[in-house]
Amino acid sequence: MPPGRCVVPMLPLDQKKAIRAANDIVDVVSSYIPVSVAGKDHKAICPFHNDTRPSLQISRQYQNFRCWSCDAKGDVFDFVMKQEKVEFGEALRMLAERAGIPLGGPASPEDEARTRLLRAMAWAEGHYARCLLDDPLAEAAREYLGERQLAGSTVRQFGLGFAPKENNWLLQLAHRDGLPLDVLVEVGLIGTSDEGRTRHYDRFRDRIMFPIRDVRGRTVGFGGRILPSSPLAARGPKYYNSAETPLFKKSELIYGLDLARHPASAAGVLAVVEGYTDAMMAHQCGVQNVVGTMGTALTAQHVAQLRRYAPKVVLVYDADAGGEGGVDRALELFVSQDIELAVAALPDGLDPCDLLVQPDGVAKFQQCLSSAQDALDFKLNRMLEKEAGGGIDGTRRIADAVLGTMALAPPVPSRAGQVRQELIVTRIAQRLGLRQETVWARLAELKNERATRPEYPSPNRSRAAKPAATGDSEAPKVGTRQAAAERQLLQVLLADPGLVEYAKANVPVESIAHSGLRRLLAEMYDLQTKGIPPDLDALRVPMNDRKDLLDAADRLLEVGRHMTDRFDWLKRVVATFGELKNDEAKRDVKQALASGTDDDAAVELLRQLQARP
Repeated sequence: MPPGRCVVPMLPLDQKKAIRAANDIVDVVSSYIPVSVAGKDHKAICPFHNDTRPSLQISRQYQNFRCWSCDAKGDVFDFVMKQEKVEFGEALRMLAERAGIPLGGPASPEDEARTRLLRAMAWAEGHYARCLLDDPLAEAAREYLGERQLAGSTVRQFGLGFAPKENNWLLQLAHRDGLPLDVLVEVGLIGTSDEGRTRHYDRFRDRIMFPIRDVRGRTVGFGGRILPSSPLAARGPKYYNSAETPLFKKSELIYGLDLARHPASAAGVLAVVEGYTDAMMAHQCGVQNVVGTMGTALTAQHVAQLRRYAPKVVLVYDADAGGEGGVDRALELFVSQDIELAVAALPDGLDPCDLLVQPDGVAKFQQCLSSAQDALDFKLNRMLEKEAGGGIDGTRRIADAVLGTMALAPPVPSRAGQVRQELIVTRIAQRLGLRQETVWARLAELKNERATRPEYPSPNRSRAAKPAATGDSEAPKVGTRQAAAERQLLQVLLADPGLVEYAKANVPVESIAHSGLRRLLAEMYDLQTKGIPPDLDALRVPMNDRKDLLDAADRLLEVGRHMTDRFDWLKRVVATFGELKNDEAKRDVKQALASGTDDDAAVELLRQLQARP
């Protein structure tokens, strides 16, 4: 099932009624917001608009709700759908789970497998948490958290734990509790090595464990922070996240979103900080609309998650990091989305945790959030400072820096996104004293340059790795049609791997001029031949020596996801490759004629040329 899609179970009408009857609307609403008695009904501050007086009426007699200000209304299903930002099928599942009512029909094998994995994660989280709270082995971990001024209530709220440095601590508990090792291997808690015989070991050792939860609060992965005093500190990264698993997709998960989503909906804004403890300290200090990234840049999937819960996102950077690659990368993602992006730069190079624990730190942090600059203005102001006194050339460099970021964004998918882009262009023109037509023309040029540039990943991306030496030179400078066709081919195939078989029959690998894209296509064809679905996850194994190409493939995939009628796209791309091959053959014939040949050979070449369509 595609992510984000929820199939409504085919339940008998009486079972749906039973789920509704088992979830009293007053009890459900009061599990989200404070509810008070108002005569025979109940009332509350409406969570669906900026309410100041209790406008939400909840009727136990009729099992419905209505807001007399914004006219939100419905039954318990409608309330959960609006509050959780989910479709009916997911609301039905949530309320069935809440009431302990099994949905009709046997669970699918996929659902049963997912349930086993979630239970394994919950089991591990419980053991890690008990170790941190009670075990002498975790004394250094407790001291470290105390130095970070994280309260015990915060540690428990976020479910922190500790993994001792023994390489079989969790393994022994699994044997004791009868938990299947293959399940723990699948969720990335236990590793295996083959030294004549299979050996199992704990993946997380001597680390403070941060449970990473989905929006429903279920633990799907862990982030492990090595203790500074650990003898293992020199042998591994400071932070170590779970590997990609059926539960854990780092490009889709945001730390603390399960706790921040409702406060963010009420406030109309989500703040994004750069670490686990920064997010935790914000919640500890009462600023609950804060989430954290997990050591990676924001992705399009992250943006899609954020915009479900708030119309505005504030990226929080310290004074040194603000305005660098993180803002550029975020602007690429947000410029085409119907969501407002702002940047808050903290004073004196402090991180959020350091600022929040200062006297008046909470007020200062809140002030930073409320005075956050629009991200485009933030970038423009930085460039204006940098290019002060630069004259005409300085203005051109500023325009190219900002428009270059916009040119890197994926195609604008919606009318709202197009309107947003028009407003951005208008602001650039006003700030720089340029005509809008000039700005639009330059944006089009930069987009075309990006479309025809053979190098991947883009040099404008601050974190992009340089291509590793492969013995194969990078692609020659090729024409616009060739470069665009190669790029579009990979965009379509990465977004819809089921089309690889058709492409393989019609587009030889040798027709790809760009060496990186040629490698990607060859690996996809090879996976298809082996009967392995040639998607991006499968590509990570044969392509593990080219992280730069995998990053490029991820960006190509994002563009491909916005393409509709992908098979039609593919057929047009295949036709383009055919035309390019014909053009090349014609050039060869013309060159042979120009080089001077005998009469018979010239006649034959002319015949070949005329036969070409």
